Amino acid sequence: MKQYITTAPDRLKVRGVRWKSWRPPRHRLPEWAEVIAMLCALSSIAVLSLIVLFVLWEALPAFLGWTGVSFTLENRWSVEHSKYGLCVLLVSSMMASVGALSMAIPVGVAAAIFIAEVIPRGLREAIKPLIELLGAIPSVLYGFIGLKTVVPMIQRLFGIYYGQTALAASIVLAVMVVPTIVSLSSEIISAVPVEYREASLALGATRWQTIRHVVLPVAMPGITASVILAFGRAIGETVAVVMVAGTSTELTKPFWDFLQPIYPMTAAIAIGFGEAEVGGAAYHAYFAIGAILLAFAFTINLIASLLLRKAPVKVRL
Repeated sequence: MKQYITTAPDRLKVRGVRWKSWRPPRHRLPEWAEVIAMLCALSSIAVLSLIVLFVLWEALPAFLGWTGVSFTLENRWSVEHSKYGLCVLLVSSMMASVGALSMAIPVGVAAAIFIAEVIPRGLREAIKPLIELLGAIPSVLYGFIGLKTVVPMIQRLFGIYYGQTALAASIVLAVMVVPTIVSLSSEIISAVPVEYREASLALGATRWQTIRHVVLPVAMPGITASVILAFGRAIGETVAVVMVAGTSTELTKPFWDFLQPIYPMTAAIAIGFGEAEVGGAAYHAYFAIGAILLAFAFTINLIASLLLRKAPVKVRL
């Protein structure tokens, strides 16, 4: 006899009877709600596609050299002298982003471990919204605070007459991306199955050994994804970087010297695009920079999505 019993919440083993775990009924959405949801999804895809096509269409003349733009690897960007050196833009962006991550990763991961593993649950629920609130502060405020505090501090500390340097940009960006690392990493660490911790403690490991050798290796794909997303925000930040980076169109020192002004890609677009003639060489050159940033953003989000699939909890970007 085969009989399905759907009222029992647990699976029971009875001879001759097949039990089926109970699941709540799935109610279908009304037809009009499905149509609205589908239209919203298609409109989002359409808008994103149009943005990508528009940027690529305006950037294509610069990449193909149709407007006289000749991208080089020179250490200078000067529209007036038709010097379109990508080296200064790429190196400046990487200096600010890598410098920010070198400061944000230790602080962010340590804070995530503290929130997920050390403090009580009630206090955790009170602290996490405060940390996430830091990510909602407008970037112009970060830039203003950095201009009034970080820049003078660098001037006094290193004895230089200018403080708007790559170091100042890295410090401001580090403060901006820490909430991204803390928020996502703490969720990933909290989602590691408790059985892993109990098994490690039962074998005689200390709490720190359990965190270091069990919890962190399991959560590492998600932590890495949070770092990659933080890198994406750092490399795409504009206003705060413009205010504290110095925006020098030529690097005068080696790239490992952070006590020099820099000219990231976002700063170049923000400063120069407003004065570019529509349809001119500089106009298409700035769109080409935007296409490069778009490629960075797409690649970063793709890698983060692939890493999050290996995380102990499914987090959608």
